[in-house]
Amino acid sequence: MRPDPKEIAASYPAERSDTGTAAPLREILKRPGVPAAIVAVVASFSVMASVMNLSGYVAVGRGHHEGDVFTMISVHIVGMYGLVLVVGGLIDRFGAKRALVAGLLLMAVSNAALVWLGGVAGMSLALLGLGLGWNLSYVAATTELVSLTAPSERGRLVGFSDLCASFVAAGLALLGGLVYSGAGVTALALAAAGLAAGPAVWLAARPKPAAA
Repeated sequence: MRPDPKEIAASYPAERSDTGTAAPLREILKRPGVPAAIVAVVASFSVMASVMNLSGYVAVGRGHHEGDVFTMISVHIVGMYGLVLVVGGLIDRFGAKRALVAGLLLMAVSNAALVWLGGVAGMSLALLGLGLGWNLSYVAATTELVSLTAPSERGRLVGFSDLCASFVAAGLALLGGLVYSGAGVTALALAAAGLAAGPAVWLAARPKPAAA
């Protein structure tokens, strides 16, 4: 990628003037706003990844051909990455907090829609919304983490949040498989919707922290 994102970051004065010692991770995690942003990262990624991984089983279980799964996941990927330039502008315009809450709510609605949207087009639309919601919430939450840390601290904090999100996503995918096998797609979709909506409501009620 040209120019390298690291070079772009280095062009900002705050990046060049950061000569302080990075605080330990345990201290960074105690800063106002950091726990909330990590909750948003973990919720958005884990719910998105677990539902995405299980969507193929749901589609085949509904009688769709395995080749249809490719179409659904392709549309989902468009939602995740295809509109990233537009999403970045929306986050800048409306603020990170509004964007991450809106993204989580869009994920919740998209997950719930899987109860009623059972065709290829319907499931593709729901997965498009799931990917777009993740795009909004995950980018916004990461922006919050960046705003609450010095340049020398960001790598370890973002890495920690991504590690937590990956572990939770793996756990939810396994648990979601058990829910789907035992109770069906309605239970899976509504549970996933609740896991996205709960953090959104909690985050919406919290005051916005001051930037570091």
